Order: sequence, then structure tokens, then C-alpha cells
Amino acid sequence: MHVKEILHRKGHDIKTIGPDQILEHAAAHMKLEGVGALVVRDAKDKLVGMLSEREIVGAVVDYGPRALQMKVSEFMKAAPATCKPGDTVAATAKVMTQRRVRHMPVMEGAKIVGVISVGDIVKERLEEMELERATLRDMALSHR
Repeated sequence: MHVKEILHRKGHDIKTIGPDQILEHAAAHMKLEGVGALVVRDAKDKLVGMLSEREIVGAVVDYGPRALQMKVSEFMKAAPATCKPGDTVAATAKVMTQRRVRHMPVMEGAKIVGVISVGDIVKERLEEMELERATLRDMALSHR
């Protein structure tokens, strides 16, 4: 299974924010969109970072309520781990585990074509396991 297959099913919708926006806007955007992370893009649509709930919580713990008025660029993960559509889901999951990230931009060259999450990978794996279980059950029943 490859990342492009997950993107084909879930879509290529990318939730973004600019690095000069404040954390309060980022948090509101995440809540409104129902996502746990935002791709941070500059004015030329270039990937400059990722901002997740984890960074927002860390900012509030470190700076208190005033963190919400601070810029995304101060807390985003610059140069985030990325993957390509042709990468295997297993390899992508390994990188996510090693880098301790839950969301990863999917890149074709310099263009962001989607975002894959740990939840997407878990969902895909559960569906694969269910198909395997059903296939094995059918095989067992046909040999009776």
C-alpha cells in the first residue's frame, strides 16, 4: 500500500496557515476544520513548517495565555518530515514513529499534494486486517 492510495480515498484537502498568523487563529482554524495540525505555507505557497496541537499546548504551557497572541512561526516545526505519494505506508509510519509526528505533508517535488496522519494509517491497516480476516474465514468455510 502506498501513500497515494490513502490520499485518493481521503482526498487532497490541505488545511494551511501562514507563519505570521497568531496561535489563537491557528487553534480556531484547527477546531473549525476538525484537524489536529496545519501546514504552514509562506506567501509563495512553499512549505515552511507544520503546526500541531502539541506545539500549541507547549506554547501555552511555556508562555501562558499570551502565547495565543504570538506568531505561528515561533512554534511551528520548521523543515517537517515529509513523504511522497509513492512511498509505502509502512515506511511512512516508521518515519512518523521515529520523528514522533502525527501528521506529515505529502510532497511532489516542491508542491504539497496532501497530508497523511497516523489516523489515516491506522484506518487503512484496520481495513486491510478486516479484509484478511474475511478472506481467511471464507477460505476456511469453503474447505469444510
